[in-house]
Amino acid sequence: MLRPAPTSPARLAPPVTPRLLADLAVAACTARARLPRIPDAGVPHDPAAELRSIPALRPVFAAVAETADGRRLDRHLRAELGRLGEQLPEEAAGHRGELWAAGLLVAGAAATGCRSGYAACAAAATLARMPYDGTPKPVETPGGRARLHFHVPGATGQAGSGFPHVRRVALPALRESRAHGRPEIAARMDALLTLMATLDDTSLLHEGGPAALLSVQMDARDVVRAGGYGCPAGQEALDRLHLRMRDPLLTPRGSHAVLSAALFLDFTFGTDGLTPGP
Repeated sequence: MLRPAPTSPARLAPPVTPRLLADLAVAACTARARLPRIPDAGVPHDPAAELRSIPALRPVFAAVAETADGRRLDRHLRAELGRLGEQLPEEAAGHRGELWAAGLLVAGAAATGCRSGYAACAAAATLARMPYDGTPKPVETPGGRARLHFHVPGATGQAGSGFPHVRRVALPALRESRAHGRPEIAARMDALLTLMATLDDTSLLHEGGPAALLSVQMDARDVVRAGGYGCPAGQEALDRLHLRMRDPLLTPRGSHAVLSAALFLDFTFGTDGLTPGP
């Protein structure tokens, strides 16, 4: 059963349509983009422009859901989905990571009839592990180059493993923060910071190398250990993280993509129901 975005306890009745899955994926990306920026000052970033670009993802998400709806997980489906991913509009080019992560989960949910969050993750992992001739070579993308050079899983490894940081990190952090009665923005920020503390983000590796990644992870961990986003001790630690990421300019795009994927599952299935699985 589905849950409407963002956190209402009400449930949606079937049937679950491809259009609804696309709407939930766009809602997840939008919710991520509306979070306070890390870093949030002195950075040449236009939040309004980013938000305006996200609706351009909807036709691609809808086509992915329609294509995968009730389909067998085979190479033919993988090839069709890969071709759809290549049709990303120019204005949404900055959301390739979110399209990959959330798009695979949209396909997994559609292929399994939205049976459960775990089933969607497992189906997405099966698709991610299948070869696709049109996939850009790793050396053609910054994240891919970092993945090869530094021998980290990256987005490809995350998806092929069934999104472990979505299931084990982001969704539990959301659940725990909400259980403490924190506002929804604080809960989502806590999930993002927990991801930043643990994920080998290839964007950070590309921009600053291992030293930058480790420094960001340690500072994000300090925020989480100090109580998280919004509490006084956590805010002091967050200020240090801001300074760390402003010079040089670092952007946790990998963590952003994983959070969008987690929010899609949260909006669709809730934070529970992601077992069994390693």
